[in-house]
Amino acid sequence: MSKKTPIPMLALSVLLLSACGGGNELADGQEEVGVPLDELEEAALAGPDGPAPLRCPAKVRKELAGPDIIGLRLGMTLQEAMATTRCSLGEEAVVTEEKRWLDRLDTHGVALGTQFFTVEKGSYRPCNFAREWQECRGKLKWEHTDEIVSVATPGVPGKETAQVLWRTQKFRDGQMPSVDATLQALTAKYGQPQVRESMDSPNGYAAGTRDLQWIYDRAGNPLSEANPLFDRCRNGVSGGADNARARWTEGCGLNISARVVLSGSNPGLAMELHTAMIQQSDTYAHVEGLQAELQRIGQQRRDAEVKEAGDASDVRL
Repeated sequence: MSKKTPIPMLALSVLLLSACGGGNELADGQEEVGVPLDELEEAALAGPDGPAPLRCPAKVRKELAGPDIIGLRLGMTLQEAMATTRCSLGEEAVVTEEKRWLDRLDTHGVALGTQFFTVEKGSYRPCNFAREWQECRGKLKWEHTDEIVSVATPGVPGKETAQVLWRTQKFRDGQMPSVDATLQALTAKYGQPQVRESMDSPNGYAAGTRDLQWIYDRAGNPLSEANPLFDRCRNGVSGGADNARARWTEGCGLNISARVVLSGSNPGLAMELHTAMIQQSDTYAHVEGLQAELQRIGQQRRDAEVKEAGDASDVRL
């Protein structure tokens, strides 16, 4: 069953990360989802003053554990995840919320709340639609995006839960960390990865990429290439917050992905950093439970409508 749905010194690199926190075919027990950025661009952006007033630090349950991205953890409520993200990126960051994330989810007529949100930080101004409508997203023209954080929060109303996290950082000239320091900072935060891949392909814009993946089974054990689950569990999540896609397999555990994009003008510098995270078995169970709960709520509503409609004695022929 399948569903389709982003420092020069090491110490500073570690602070940057810790303070904030291959194309396999889908097999049985796997699901894939995502919301392309162009669909998010179609959402009307009301501006940074749209969400509720920001109060920091965010209130988060202390019992939440596990690795994080800018303080975001899997299993957070929608309110916890939204507040944590906005406190990290600041009140001027632009928030976009989506009511859909799982393309093939049957809602059974239930009106869903926020299933996916993105918070974007950078330089922007109101769009001049007469001259630059093709370059705008919503009502804004972005001059530079510094950071994008996206969170998938599927759930029935009131039970939306953070299931997948994405973060993209785009460093400006003069502020790019070194590639080596960034890779060391990632390892210091998440431990030794199970996958390291390098690609050198200078094209003027970027000089290549360095990819890391952390792959675990459901019990929390790191998976080696010799494990039959390795290929099924890798690539559960990839890309940055501007390409928020994920896939999950029952039996797989935590999957963290990081990509460092090398600067085209100096391959020793990182021009972009993308990190993402999912706990595949938890997401699989959550989505299955969501579908069952929607079916139950829908059937309950239909039964109530039939009861309210009355019996045969109320029918006039």
